[in-house]
Amino acid sequence: MKSWKWIAAGAGLTSLIPVAWMVWKPTLAAGAVLTVWAVAASACGAWLVRKSDERRQQAIIRNMESTAIQMLNHHRHDWMNELQILYGYIQLGKLDKTVGSVERIKDRMATESRISKLGIPSLVFYLHSYRTYSNNLQLDVEVVDQVQLEDKVSPQTAESFTEAIIQTVRAFQLSGKASWGDTRQLTLTFMQQEQDLMVWAQGEGSFGDPDSLKLQIEQSVKGKGIRVEQTEPGETSYRLYLPFVT
Repeated sequence: MKSWKWIAAGAGLTSLIPVAWMVWKPTLAAGAVLTVWAVAASACGAWLVRKSDERRQQAIIRNMESTAIQMLNHHRHDWMNELQILYGYIQLGKLDKTVGSVERIKDRMATESRISKLGIPSLVFYLHSYRTYSNNLQLDVEVVDQVQLEDKVSPQTAESFTEAIIQTVRAFQLSGKASWGDTRQLTLTFMQQEQDLMVWAQGEGSFGDPDSLKLQIEQSVKGKGIRVEQTEPGETSYRLYLPFVT
């Protein structure tokens, strides 16, 4: 991609050739050549820049498509496991286990539906696709009372909020070290509190110093209009508040 920019810059610099001619021998012919050359170089440079932008957009689309395919494969695999477990209970005639399995599937479907209705596409995509590219931290998401943000935050605020959530999760990922066989888990709970959206981030496992982690989260959301509170001193439990648009 950088090579395209260098070529475009080179196309513009070729205009120096007729300029030098014009300086050395200022004639009508030299002026005409300079004008034509400058127009041609500008058109060529604009075309090369456009091609570079198209290639960049295509790369972004291919990356999103690849992530979406991986996400669908993970979800299909998970649902197949759930169905195999359910089928096994049915074959064994374990009615109580069957009912419990169905209830677990219903709860999971309801949770995924509430996530999909959050109203910020970038945030929904991140939460649904998280498991496709991360395995050092288990992420659980809960949405209380059908939180929908589509009409409550501006597009710019929505993107900033998504980035803040991503960076918060990343702060948990990079904090502390899990021993072999230990599981580190982060639960994000989305809920509405009057004029704020509150996200409760609760970590279970080894995450190092809680105060240091709080500072990392605060740094990651700096300038995004989000307030961070530690639930209890010495605990890896934090609340992030995003004010709604009024």
